[in-house]
Amino acid sequence: MNKRIVIVLFYALCYFSLSAKEKIDNVIARAAEDIVQKCDAKSILVIDDFESPTQKMTLYIREQLADSIYAEDGLLKLVTREHMDIAEKELKFQNSGVVSEKTILSVAERLGARFAIFGKLEEFNSGFILRVRMLDVKTGAYLFRKTYEFGYSQKTAQLLGNASSYKKVAVGGIGEINKNSIEFIAPAAGLSFDFSLWRKLSVGGKVLLSYDYHEKQNQILTIETLGTLRYYIVSFSGEPVSGIYLEAQAGVSSLLVDSKLKTVFNAGGAAGYRFTLGSFYVEPEIRFGYPYMCGAGLAAGMRF
Repeated sequence: MNKRIVIVLFYALCYFSLSAKEKIDNVIARAAEDIVQKCDAKSILVIDDFESPTQKMTLYIREQLADSIYAEDGLLKLVTREHMDIAEKELKFQNSGVVSEKTILSVAERLGARFAIFGKLEEFNSGFILRVRMLDVKTGAYLFRKTYEFGYSQKTAQLLGNASSYKKVAVGGIGEINKNSIEFIAPAAGLSFDFSLWRKLSVGGKVLLSYDYHEKQNQILTIETLGTLRYYIVSFSGEPVSGIYLEAQAGVSSLLVDSKLKTVFNAGGAAGYRFTLGSFYVEPEIRFGYPYMCGAGLAAGMRF
């Protein structure tokens, strides 16, 4: 039984790993590779602004894309933003401040560029979309219009100015089977609470109630009161307080055997994966320790 639970959890973690979205740097590198494939030898490129929620993100995309293009093909020539600004200001003045694809082409042509690159960053479906456009300056035709998707990460949070904004409190319920049983396994239910001290570290508590209905001679009820310290190893989505975690647990187990109370020290460790969807979370978990030996369960709840 326990081996099956471990195998199921392992495959679940693999699934989350494989289905995780790319990061911003990987996407920009792929865009650079696509751009270089459309260029001739010693082409001159001009990279216009990528519209985004913050100037910091706009600057990062533009500079990272330029570095990635140069890394792909050092023969290509890139026109700097400073050169564009001079020509663009003149053109904005001539066109009463209107900036369009025609304006971009005019600026690129005046700078002697063969291709113009620009785009837009949008938040979509629990991640981001980077729209990249590449124009042939001579013909005004698109060489390609491509969309790249990537997920949240600590870097994107910092570039968008919301690195410190994340849900720190989680409250939920737990369903579990464990070895608080003499003969077989015991079903259990409980409540959990945790508070994030940092983006990867949380403290909290759990209360679990197990009933050994397999025991024929005695009625055994176990109440576990646990304090927890949890560290998130990796988040495939990039979101804080989520992903694969390791947790230390310690507390007191109260055993009611035929209405007689016995108290023992409880200590152990757990591993699991917190999957988040907005304000909700779900997490499968396995744990090992004393006196329960082992357990496997599923928790779900709300984040604030």
